[in-house]
Amino acid sequence: MNQNLQQPHTSAAPALSMQGIHHAFGRHEVVKGIDLEVLPGEVVCLLGPSGCGKTTLLRIAAGLEKLQQGRVTLEGKEVARSGGRHLPPEKRSVGLAFQDSALFPHLSVLENVTFGLKHLPAGERRHRALTLLEQLGMAAHAESYPHMLSGGQQQRVALARALAPEPHLMLLDEPFSSLDARLRDQIRDDTLHVLKKVGAATLLVTHDPEEAMFMADRIALMRDGHIVQVGTPRELYCNPSDPFVVTFFGEVNELSGEVRDGQVLTPVGPWMPAGWPRAAPRGCW
Repeated sequence: MNQNLQQPHTSAAPALSMQGIHHAFGRHEVVKGIDLEVLPGEVVCLLGPSGCGKTTLLRIAAGLEKLQQGRVTLEGKEVARSGGRHLPPEKRSVGLAFQDSALFPHLSVLENVTFGLKHLPAGERRHRALTLLEQLGMAAHAESYPHMLSGGQQQRVALARALAPEPHLMLLDEPFSSLDARLRDQIRDDTLHVLKKVGAATLLVTHDPEEAMFMADRIALMRDGHIVQVGTPRELYCNPSDPFVVTFFGEVNELSGEVRDGQVLTPVGPWMPAGWPRAAPRGCW
């Protein structure tokens, strides 16, 4: 589990606040009344099965989907409100990285990373880019081109490019899912260290419970357009609020039983008091 290399700040306004978010494609509502915050320096994972609405929520935060209902603020400043304000993505100071690295094929690694830094002097652009590439183990490839890199190397460059403008918020959509297991572990470890070192607030979309457990300060577990539970990895694992939370984090042994005299009688003996929720027993051993 993420050991909080740098604790998120709690005194400032949330880096991202989403309030009462609803979104539909045609008649199909995919996000149903979501409230979510990401604090400065915090990594929040949007976790859930495919089709639960997590990518749509991230795209709304980025401004890639126009808000239909609700309100979005970045560091206390309103960037979107239903029926009113809609600040475009390029004016939101957010960094974006997706499953597809989407690097510019005609630019070198260094040129890709400095692409969004044209407002800075050339020397400062180069220094910032090389610093990030060094932190992500890619400085030796600064003059290479994307087609000369492996998938994992391209993903590291994409992350450096997203971080280079020093965005207030990083939005990552399944950035490691196309990598093989061994490489994925190393790159997400390097990514977490860099995010914590630069203090970037981060919203990460993933369908992988193990990845969320490793990366997140808090996890927001989604199902069918709703957030089922928000909490630290330990809270979700040890104190699930719903049977769905229990089953999403691992295999579950299910026993049938009969409620009698305040107990549930099962094939392995009496179990929890009948008034308890029908989730797994609480506590973590």
